[in-house]
This record gives sequence, C-alpha cells and structure tokens, in this order.
Amino acid sequence: MSNQHTSQLLEILKGLPKVGKQISLDGNSLTIPRMVAIANHGTKVNSTSDIRDLMKTNSDYLRDKLKEGTVVYGVNTGFGGSADVRSDDVLEIQRALLMLLNAGFGDTMDPSLVRAVMAVRANSLSKGLSGVRPEVLDCLLFLINNDIIPVVPMRGSISASGDLMPNSYIASCMMGRSDLKAMYKGREMTMSDVIKESGMKPVTFQAKEVLSIVNAASFASSLAACLLYESSSAVLLTQAATAMTVESLHGRVESFHPTIHNSMPHEGQIEVACNIRKILTDSKLAEARLDMDLDDREGLLKQDRYALRTAAQWLSPTLDTITRAMKSVTIDLNSACDNPLIDHRKGHILHGGNFQGTESAVAMDQVRQSLQICGKLMFAQFSEIVDVSINNNLSPNLCGMDARHDFGFKGVEIAMAAYMSELDYLTAPITQCLALISARMTQQALKILQMMLACMLLAQVQAHDLRWLQISANKDLKAMNRIFGDIETIA
Repeated sequence: MSNQHTSQLLEILKGLPKVGKQISLDGNSLTIPRMVAIANHGTKVNSTSDIRDLMKTNSDYLRDKLKEGTVVYGVNTGFGGSADVRSDDVLEIQRALLMLLNAGFGDTMDPSLVRAVMAVRANSLSKGLSGVRPEVLDCLLFLINNDIIPVVPMRGSISASGDLMPNSYIASCMMGRSDLKAMYKGREMTMSDVIKESGMKPVTFQAKEVLSIVNAASFASSLAACLLYESSSAVLLTQAATAMTVESLHGRVESFHPTIHNSMPHEGQIEVACNIRKILTDSKLAEARLDMDLDDREGLLKQDRYALRTAAQWLSPTLDTITRAMKSVTIDLNSACDNPLIDHRKGHILHGGNFQGTESAVAMDQVRQSLQICGKLMFAQFSEIVDVSINNNLSPNLCGMDARHDFGFKGVEIAMAAYMSELDYLTAPITQCLALISARMTQQALKILQMMLACMLLAQVQAHDLRWLQISANKDLKAMNRIFGDIETIA
C-alpha cells in the first residue's frame, strides 16, 4: 500500500511507536501521533530556554504597552458585549473571567483528553504570541508531567470563542482554586490536597494570561486529533474487511481492475481499488479470472452485487476526507488561537478571531459522515454474507453443522441494523462553530463503527472457515467419485 492517502494514514499509525518518552513543545511540531502519545501513553513534555526567553520578551512587551496606557481587549476591558468597559485592575479582570466561566456541571471529560488539551495549550503559548510569562507554561508542564488532571465538565462549550468553559477549569486548577477537583495519579481529590501532595506551585495570573489559556478551541482540536488517529485504523480496516468479503463470497477481483478505476480517476477510488487488489493477490478464495473468461450457465450471477462491485467508488471520499481533516487539525494544534495576539517582533497588538473553531467543526462533521459511509458498506456486506439466498452457497446466517439449533450470526445481524440506525442518526451535521459537540458526536460514531467492524471481522472468520470447508469437501467428493467410479468400472 504505497499510494498517497494510504501512505499518509499508515504514517500516522506508525508514528506513535516512534514518539520518545519526552517531547519538546516548540509551537510548531506537535503531530497527531505525538498528541496520542501524550494523551494515552504518559509521554512527558518539556520546553527549551529559547522558548522561555521568547515568551518573556513577548510578555514584557505587553506589560510595557499597558504601562504606556494602551487599551487591550480582555486585559483592561470587559469581555464580549462588555468590551466597552474599561478597568485599571488587570488582575481582577482575569479573576472575573474565571468566575464567569466556571459554570459547568454534570458528566466530565476523559482525563486523557484533558491531558492532551493542556499539551496543546502549552504548545500554543510556546509560540510567543500570547503575552504569557514562561511561569504559566511551567505550570502546565508540571501538571502534565506529574499526572495532575483537572476534572472538567463535558458540556458547556460552543467553541465559537474557543472552548471557554472547559479551558477555564484548567486555568482555575493552575491558579490552585481549592474546591475544584483534579485527578492526581489516578485519584480524584480537591486541588488543595493536590497541592499538598504534589508540591505544585499555583500561578498568580497576570494581565491576559487567563484569557490566553481559555480563548482557544483546544478541546475540540485535541479530541479531533485523537479521533483521527483511530479513524485512520477504521478506514483501513474497512478496506481489509471488504477484501475479506470478496473472498468469503467467492467474489471477483475484476471489480477492482485498474482500467475501471483509471477511467474515473478519483484519487481515493483508485487507491481503494489498488489496496483491495493487493490484499487479494494470490487469494485462494477470490475469483481472479475475468468474467468473460468464465464458463457461463443459466442462473449464474454475471457480476458481484453493489456492496462489493462499487466498494472502491463508495469508499473513495473517505480517504480524501480523513487526510484533509488531519492537515486541518494539525494546523490547529500548532497555532496561536487566542485574541488578541501580541506580536512584539513587529510591535503590534492585533485583535482577531483565531479562537473560532470552524475548521475543527467542519472536519469532524465530514469525518463523521465518512465513518457512516464505512458503516453503510459494512452493514450491506454483512447482510449479504448471512443471507443464504445471495451468499453463494454459504450456510444460512453462517451457521455451523446443525442448522436446526445453530442460528449463527442472525442475532448479530439484528445488532448490526441497530448500530447502523444509530450511526445514521449521529451523522447529521452540527456545524455552527460547535466544534467540540461535533467532535463528541464523532467519538460516538467511531465507537459504533468499531463495533460494526468487530462484528464483521468475526463473521468473516466464520465465513472463511465455511468457504474453505466447502472447497475442501468438494475436492474430497470429486476424488471419491473418481475412485468409486473406477471401482464400479472394474466390477
């Protein structure tokens, strides 16, 4: 599998083992495999003296401008509709921001996701465009490396001005708000206890620093990155499962002939067809000959049904979607997302909107649709291999030897229909900058597709065994006919 999109997907999957035990955050080189390593495998993070010097210079520039009387949004003004309000108490402004945002309750985020988000925020601040002191970065690194994970409410973000509410719980834990909860080495406790046991030194936030932490859609982009890693596996497994279905149904490799797909040269289509052809190379079950070279008889199906014959065309857009989403999300992971941006290099303070989570929202909507496309194909193929009227002489429901008491995969087929219905429901787009909600829906969709793939692969094991037993039995019967035919002739 050396084609462009598949190579990118495999590179993502193979990148994880190459990640070391520690990653240096520089604002530019955080990849999806590195994100997964930080989130799920305990990889530690650090920074360099150059990054710290850059951040100090950037922070000092902001403070100098404030001393000159420069008015900066969110630093000496109110927020949102209160941006016309001015205040000289820049520290109180930051505390007030946390007070208004710590309004969540209910179910909480997975700790691995919160860990990933802290790394993304640290990486973003490392770019030296947020007016944040290196001490703030140090606190984030301490939390990650000492397994201190803030407990963050799952709901409450619209991602339109960043994931304000969930990010605010990270900032409040950094500040050492005593009544908030955090996981410390797997145990949930109050931050006051965490500080006592871990030796953590809370941050006293200065001008803009709370705003710089909360004003980014990092929960959405972090979850998207982790989901894209797993979605890559799902897309590849869908192609492999399709090749297995061709074998179990004694289908034709002809459906994936290069001439067919070069005649409609969508990159994804050509690539899927190539991948399936390679998997089926030297297959003992798939029909490698062209239909025109096969003996014909009445009732013989002249071509495979849609679920096999058009699989490459059906899956084509999923490859483009996944790789495009990877590019978009990787950009988000390495961006300065807060507002305003502080550019000490050119002497600018710039008010903008990089916190807008639309890229991640659109990416997740499209990835979720791609997962549904994969699920539709798996459901159609599963229905074909269990249906005795169209499964090319396999047993009903792939049952074993006793068809009176063994009903095979009938119950699994019913479950597959339920999974498919739920997956269809989840595919509805939610793009209104609701990036985190879209990512959470994609997480549910991915879980359902993984369940469908597990069912499909298990059924394929049974189908392959049955097909091979059928072939072996036919060979034995032919051999016995030859022997007994000779004996009958002699007698």
